[in-house]
Amino acid sequence: MKRILPIVLVIAVIAAGGWWAWTTYGPNGSAAPAPLGGSGTIEADQIAVTPQVSGRVIAAPAQEGTAVKKGDVLYKLDPSLLKLQVEQAKSGVSAAKANYKHVKADSGSSKADRAAAKAQYDQAKVAEQMARLQLGYTTIVSPTNGVLTNLAVRAGENAVPGNTMAIVTDVANLYVTIYVAENRIGQVKIGQLGTLTTDSTTRPYAGKVSYVSPQAEFTPASIETKDQRVKLVYRVKLAVSDADDALKPGMPADVVLK
Repeated sequence: MKRILPIVLVIAVIAAGGWWAWTTYGPNGSAAPAPLGGSGTIEADQIAVTPQVSGRVIAAPAQEGTAVKKGDVLYKLDPSLLKLQVEQAKSGVSAAKANYKHVKADSGSSKADRAAAKAQYDQAKVAEQMARLQLGYTTIVSPTNGVLTNLAVRAGENAVPGNTMAIVTDVANLYVTIYVAENRIGQVKIGQLGTLTTDSTTRPYAGKVSYVSPQAEFTPASIETKDQRVKLVYRVKLAVSDADDALKPGMPADVVLK
């Protein structure tokens, strides 16, 4: 019995080693290729909400994390000054119209006089349209469906054209970006399916390749490729087709392409 036990242990060790060699190197003795894919981070498109006119903010979203739909009012600016400009433009239209009628009715006016009066009238109408358009900019709406992830301007502050007031994140259309080594990018095609997993849930998610970079780049410092000998990689973007509330932008994710 004492002699049989060591023999059993030796056989078990040999069997384990053989299994490891088979799974690692394959039946031909060569190293089995790593699964095609990579690691990345869940991302979502973010749209900056910026004003087109300046003014004091009189109404603003209550808090970050609020779900919004395209066209929902986010901010309102004080319209007092722009309303006065609209009234001023309307008066300009009335004056230009009256002058144009007078010139046309004047038998002594020349063709050039009538053309000049008509041009002034047209310019006045355009000025009124511009003033009304500026007034409409005092109501700032959401550019898309999503979630408010950043509020940079609150009620009582001043809005400045070009400055970000808020960020709307499109959480319904998530994607993940991975980097594929140069020697394997030929296996990746637009529309190719893949499986995405995260540490926060055991559920796998479906993804589809929506973009493959046409140009190689050096491995980003934050990315570790499985084959450290390959320094050139291609950026590959996969759209997540069945995302749910468990997926959040910023989560690390692992992708295996089929």
